[in-house]
Amino acid sequence: MIYEIHLYIPKTGKLTPTMLEWLFEFGQRDDQPEAHWPVYKLKPHALTRLLLKLDPSLKAYRGPLDDVELHHPMEQLGIVLYVHDRGVILFFPYMAYSVYSRVVLGICYTYMRYLYDAAGFWSYDPQLDLISYADDYLALEETAILMDRIMPRLLESG
Repeated sequence: MIYEIHLYIPKTGKLTPTMLEWLFEFGQRDDQPEAHWPVYKLKPHALTRLLLKLDPSLKAYRGPLDDVELHHPMEQLGIVLYVHDRGVILFFPYMAYSVYSRVVLGICYTYMRYLYDAAGFWSYDPQLDLISYADDYLALEETAILMDRIMPRLLESG
């Protein structure tokens, strides 16, 4: 299963469930005035350069429009950062109860924490329906425990 985390910079300084509802309803449309958007509009290429400062080994690929895909250099890890004009979607494989998943989560947490510290990004985990501002490493371990508890059940029902 490919897991995803959505990262945004909220205009109010805090990401809320109401903002996420708006994004999932209107975020794919171009007809919304900027004043209605709850998150900042970004420059994907500038954000890509910021991420490459943290990890110059990331491999950049052109996406649709001005979007950029950044692939972790160890392809077998399956980590991809999809940079678009409103944020970043972090994709990675989920494997329950494995040391491998903890390694992948640790790398992903590093990217999330860097984006929070460098630019104020908040994260949303749609699988667990959790909003976070990447406050500490303990939050990562709590997320891993929740993933191991909830995700196998979701995979069985899906």
